Amino acid sequence: MEYGGASLDPEVRAGLAQTWRTLRTIGIVAICVGIVAIILPEIFALGTAIFIGIVLVVISAVLAAAAFAAHGVGSFLARLAWALLTFVVGLWLIIEPHNGTLTLTLVLGIYFLLMGLTRVVVAFMGRGTPNAGWVGLSGICGLIIGILVLVKFPSSADWAIGLLVGIDLIFAGWTLISVASVGKELSRDA
Repeated sequence: MEYGGASLDPEVRAGLAQTWRTLRTIGIVAICVGIVAIILPEIFALGTAIFIGIVLVVISAVLAAAAFAAHGVGSFLARLAWALLTFVVGLWLIIEPHNGTLTLTLVLGIYFLLMGLTRVVVAFMGRGTPNAGWVGLSGICGLIIGILVLVKFPSSADWAIGLLVGIDLIFAGWTLISVASVGKELSRDA
């Protein structure tokens, strides 16, 4: 069966038809939380640093366990060192989230700058192909964000991560609501 020119697997159709209300609700909640993140970016920046720290601490335990499956002393020690470094960075983000947001903001600014530049180059190389303009526009936006974050660094650590988390939550919420509307239509057709 086709929907909007795309073929949908029967299982996907059934799943969307059954879960569209949940998807819509999660989308609305994501948009609301995203708006709060934009209004209070400092809190969400600290929360993001702490969350990443927790994830890294958990991953460090998995890495340490995986080290014991390594073959050879060198591989074991390298994996154990990787696990220890991951644990230390995670713990540091949990204990010192403000300093962690500084580091994350610097990395984020460099990331947006490099990804923006890459997208502009890809768009230039693909000029004349469908959607090359959108890729280029995305790259220009990435460059602008990267420049803004880096020019205002370190004060940008107070707002950049929280603002970008908020924007991402709004886009994710909008996407979920759009998918939910497809599910709602599919449930009517069933």
